[in-house]
Amino acid sequence: MFSIQAFTDGGSYNQLSRRACLHYSKTFQLLQARLDELDQTVATSDTTIMVVFFLASAAELMEDYATVENHVKGLEKIVNLRGGVRALNTHNNMQAKVCRADLSYALLSGQQPRLFRDEIQWSCFIADRNLTQCSHQPHDAYVHTFLEATVDKRLHDALRDLHTFSCISNLAYQTTRKLSPEIYNEIMISILYRLTNLSFESDPFQEALRIGLLAISSTLFMQRQFVEHPYDHLLNLHRKALLKLRESTDIDIPVPIVLWLTMLLHVVENREPSPPDWLSIWLDEVIFRAGIDSWHQAHEILRSMVWVNFVHDRCGMPAFEAAMLRLERGAGSEVEKASSKQHA
Repeated sequence: MFSIQAFTDGGSYNQLSRRACLHYSKTFQLLQARLDELDQTVATSDTTIMVVFFLASAAELMEDYATVENHVKGLEKIVNLRGGVRALNTHNNMQAKVCRADLSYALLSGQQPRLFRDEIQWSCFIADRNLTQCSHQPHDAYVHTFLEATVDKRLHDALRDLHTFSCISNLAYQTTRKLSPEIYNEIMISILYRLTNLSFESDPFQEALRIGLLAISSTLFMQRQFVEHPYDHLLNLHRKALLKLRESTDIDIPVPIVLWLTMLLHVVENREPSPPDWLSIWLDEVIFRAGIDSWHQAHEILRSMVWVNFVHDRCGMPAFEAAMLRLERGAGSEVEKASSKQHA
C-alpha cells in the first residue's frame, strides 16, 4: 500500500500525504519484525524480499537515493543468505526483481552493481544462437569488422547481443508475437551486468560506446513510467562521453556508429528540437558527409546498430527531420566548412 500511495503522491518523503506516511510506518514495522525473526527462513523469504524491493522502488520514486542504497544493500545481504541470485525463485520473477533494483541503483548512482561481482559471464548470450536472420548490408559488416579490430571483445559482444535483441523485438512487433518474460529478463541481466562492470576511461571511443549501449539499454529494460528523466546521472555521463569523443577522437569512426551515437542522446533524453548546439552540429555533419537524404536511409543505418522501431522512432525521426531542416535552411555550408576543418 505504501508504494502505491507514494506513487500517487510523488515528490519527497516530506511531501507525502499523512496516509502514505502511515503506510510507510506500518510497512517498515512489519519488515523489521520479519528481519528480527529467529527463524531465518522468514527473514530471507520471498515475501521479505518483495517488501524490501517495493520500499526501494518507492524511495527511488521519491528521489531518496540514500534510502534506495540502504534497501539495495539489504537485498544483497538477504540474497547472499539465500545462496545467491541463482538460488532465488524464477517462476515469480524474484531473480529479475532483485537484479532490477540492483541495476537501477547502479544507473542512478554511477556505482557498480552489488550482485554478480565475481560471476560475470562475458560471452554472448543470444547473438550466437541464430535466433533471427536479420541483415543490414552493407552497414553491419563494415561496423562489426571495424569493432572487431578496435574495441574490447566483451564490449563488442554486448553490442552484438543488443543488436540481436533489437532485431528480435522488431520482428516480434511486426508479427504480433511476444518475447517470453523469462527470456527478456535473462537478456536484461546478462547485458546490463556486463556493461556496468566494464570501464574504458582512457579510451574515449570505447567509453562513449559503452555508455551509449547502457543508455539505450535503459530505454529497453529499465523504463520508469511517469518519470521524465529517470537516470540523470547516466544522461550526464552520456553527454560528457560524447563531448570527450568529439574533442579527442583520432580514429575514423564508421558512419553508422557516429550517426547512432549522435542520434542516441536525442532519443534517450527525449529532446525537443532546440537551437543548434554541439551535438546537433555533429549530427548535421554526419548526415551531410554521409549523403543521407531521407529518414528511411537513416533508419536502415540505425537499425544496423541497436534500434527498436516502436521505442526509438518516436524521438529519432523528429531529431533527424530537424537536422535535415537545418541543412536545408543553409546550415549545410557551415557544416561543410566545419567538417573540412575537422578532417584537414
